Amino acid sequence: IHFCWVPSHIGIHGNEEADRAAGACVNRTIEIHTLPVTDYRITLRNKIKDSWQVEWDSDPHNKLHRVKPVLSEWRSARHRERFYEVILCRLRIGHTHLTHGYLLRNDDPPMCDYCSETLSVLHILLVCPQFNNERRPYFSIFFRKQIPFHLALLLGDEPVTPYRQVFNLLEKINILH
Repeated sequence: IHFCWVPSHIGIHGNEEADRAAGACVNRTIEIHTLPVTDYRITLRNKIKDSWQVEWDSDPHNKLHRVKPVLSEWRSARHRERFYEVILCRLRIGHTHLTHGYLLRNDDPPMCDYCSETLSVLHILLVCPQFNNERRPYFSIFFRKQIPFHLALLLGDEPVTPYRQVFNLLEKINILH
């Protein structure tokens, strides 16, 4: 890197006007306009939400992300009966006594008796062929309209079928007690 001194722009018409304007500003008072705190709050809240969303999207092991890809308040979390709200929450996070009770017992993960797959909420509600016939009446809209099964369409904020149908299926296959 070479440094060299370049003489000023004396004698160049536009630069001399710029120098005069800059010199005139030296003695001027500066007016500072402050924003109301509420404007900062809105911006800060949005930045925090954006940051949370990036973190939410970046976790590959987040089971709840399948059900709720965009962070927001659960509009559906307003059941009159706490029992069903708890069941719905556990299904959404994928942690039920049946699928994760082994952790408390220091045991191996439970396997499906029918197809020898690891038991999970996804497996029970959507995948296991053992429950195909039981699923059909409760999730008939999926079959009628040929909608692909997805947990977000069963457990998300805007389910294709009412949550009650999920609870009814779980009762039918003797999983919900």
